[in-house]
Amino acid sequence: MNRFAAGAAAAALMLTHAVLAADKVPNDWKRSALYVTGVADIDSQGKVERIELLPVEDKGGTELAAQLAPLAKSTMSHWEFEPATENGKPAAAHTFLHGVFEFRPQGSSYEARLVFIGNGPRLERDRSPSYPSQMVSDRVQALLTMLVLVQPDGSLSDIHLESAQSTGGQRVGQFVRAATEAISSWHAEPEMVDGHPVKTWVRVPVSFDLRDSVSKLQYAPELKRSVDSPAEPTKHPIGDQSVALDSPIKMRPQSP
Repeated sequence: MNRFAAGAAAAALMLTHAVLAADKVPNDWKRSALYVTGVADIDSQGKVERIELLPVEDKGGTELAAQLAPLAKSTMSHWEFEPATENGKPAAAHTFLHGVFEFRPQGSSYEARLVFIGNGPRLERDRSPSYPSQMVSDRVQALLTMLVLVQPDGSLSDIHLESAQSTGGQRVGQFVRAATEAISSWHAEPEMVDGHPVKTWVRVPVSFDLRDSVSKLQYAPELKRSVDSPAEPTKHPIGDQSVALDSPIKMRPQSP
């Protein structure tokens, strides 16, 4: 856990992210919008053998503060996992780890910690979904959770909606069609066990939000479960991260 001086520019940036986040966690920790992904090699004992951070930017295009990168890398390097298996035997594995920063005030400074939110294949998003023109006219926003099967060759199949929220709970069929069309063009870097790529189901969040063309501020009405959502939306936000549901690499229970 790191502490940062409140008067520093980096701390001000961190505080901004923390305040903007609406998700409160125990002991005054507040979840931010700073999500981090690390490329990890996991040995046959479930320990992180190598970790490299991918470039990090939030939705506003702000780069991860330099002071936070070492904390993210150090934290991820100490995460431990149940060993993946190949033919019933523990095996080395390769995956992408996802974490999110949380902050809390500590006197005149702030503490920061990185919390694990999941792991899985890396999706290469070649293009973003097109915003349905009718939904723009009607000022409707949506947050979809799509399910996708990542094949060992990196192709994506079985794309379908898991749950959805929208402005006033309105139907999301147009959004789902746009998301499915875009995701169909994506490719993935699969997880690997003992050097072999594996098939994995992945949860993919897709956000459709409207922003003012001048201020760039997001139009933010309350989102409700859409009337055509197959299930209740997940209670644990994962930002833009794509998280595996049945990864052969599972984290051991531990504190953040």
